[in-house]
Amino acid sequence: MANIDAKAVNDLRLETGAGMMDCKRALEEAGGDVPKAKEILKKKGLEKADNIAAKGAGAGGPKEGRIGTYIHSTGKVAAMVELNCDTDFVAKNEEFQALMKDLAVAVCAFEPCAVSKDQIPADVVEAEKAKYANDVKGKPPEIAAKIIEGKMEKNLYAKIPGGVLLNMPYPKEDEFKGTYGDLLKSKVAKLKENIQLRRFVRMEVGK
Repeated sequence: MANIDAKAVNDLRLETGAGMMDCKRALEEAGGDVPKAKEILKKKGLEKADNIAAKGAGAGGPKEGRIGTYIHSTGKVAAMVELNCDTDFVAKNEEFQALMKDLAVAVCAFEPCAVSKDQIPADVVEAEKAKYANDVKGKPPEIAAKIIEGKMEKNLYAKIPGGVLLNMPYPKEDEFKGTYGDLLKSKVAKLKENIQLRRFVRMEVGK
């Protein structure tokens, strides 16, 4: 087992926002490799977020939150998002507010058509799948399904513009590597509350 010093643990904590013991365990598991430790923390954080979200699902989702807005410097494009959480205390949190701003900026910049995959009409999904029928002809069903899902992710769900917001890649990779959905889950794990992007509106002059 690698010898992990307190400074390395503290540096990782400051970078990721994870707890001290979580950072220490991640560094030990990664053999002192910081990038690998970050990936371990990210994976565990997403799993924790899924558990928190699952617990809150039975109650109909979070009821508190805020409505955030962003207006582009040109004054010609604006967005409004509703971000929900379980308590007003978290809604006032700086990280919650920053997430809300990031999401509103993304709506302005990337012109998504939906918050999540389940909001895409079934006929649109089926029409997209049909485009790849020839690409998977003769392949085993499991492999064919993976190929189609990969193409759907790239050409429909994560498409910019017109894709699903939570499936779009977060552009500031030096701050966070993953999708907007992954970013939201990381905040759920850190703030220990269910957080959901309920809806958004995008407005552009002349459209």
